[in-house]
Amino acid sequence: MVIKKKKIGLIIGSGELATYCMEHLVLLGYETTIVSLPCSKIKIKKNLDRIDLKYEEINETFSLLKQRKINDIALIGYMERPAIDLSKVNYGSQKLLSNVFPILNKGDGEIFSAVTQMFANQNFKLVKVQDLLPELTLDAGTYGSSPIGKKVLKEIKAGVKIFLNYAGLDIGQSLIIQNGHCLGLETITGTDEMIRAIINLRERINKRSKEIISGGILIKGSKPGQVLDIDTPVIGPDTIKLAKKAKLNGLVIESNKVILVNRDLIIDKLQSYNMFLSSINFLDKDFKC
Repeated sequence: MVIKKKKIGLIIGSGELATYCMEHLVLLGYETTIVSLPCSKIKIKKNLDRIDLKYEEINETFSLLKQRKINDIALIGYMERPAIDLSKVNYGSQKLLSNVFPILNKGDGEIFSAVTQMFANQNFKLVKVQDLLPELTLDAGTYGSSPIGKKVLKEIKAGVKIFLNYAGLDIGQSLIIQNGHCLGLETITGTDEMIRAIINLRERINKRSKEIISGGILIKGSKPGQVLDIDTPVIGPDTIKLAKKAKLNGLVIESNKVILVNRDLIIDKLQSYNMFLSSINFLDKDFKC
């Protein structure tokens, strides 16, 4: 008896997550079609079915997916805001993108909501990559090595409260807090750039005063109403390396809503760096670490 493989279309941007998911979904037996976005720099293996998407001709990509009888779509990896040449958009794509064009200068939430509706109108089902690969996220709990005492727990609770207010502005998905003060806020440049700014600041202070500044907690989670089907907060091993270089004490993530690329490697690094990782439900007022 021949077992039919489940078909799935993977629309990929850039970053470790896209590479990880492609490889692991193939190992799980999925018949994948890779749709490579213009911003993607990821190398696709020759044996994988591939479509190079052009926003100006997006209707043709949708037609190819339908010809392959693909219904389920997952959007994976970092995706830049699309640069669309309006003079080259064909008629079919104009109709598809009609609700996207007016909001390209608005917040990520509105854009992703419009994109989700566009896929739904074409009878595609958007699936969360974390549902396909459950190991990408963490249940509530404490990981890494450092124990969390009452003082740190109090700092975490204060930080999560600040994060929930900040997240509602639809600016970014993470911040760094120390002793009740916000040291950094993520903007469009991303989490790693925010951490690099802390590293540069502390190196300048160290050169000037020869005082080693350390401490702080990275908090990362989702924004209210965030479309987690296609826009999920992500942390990779490089982020952990930067957090160590910034001399942070640990990280706090929203349970089951933040993807960890290569989770086992991340936890190993945290243990070797003597840093903690706490995964909690940000909306649970009585959470414990």
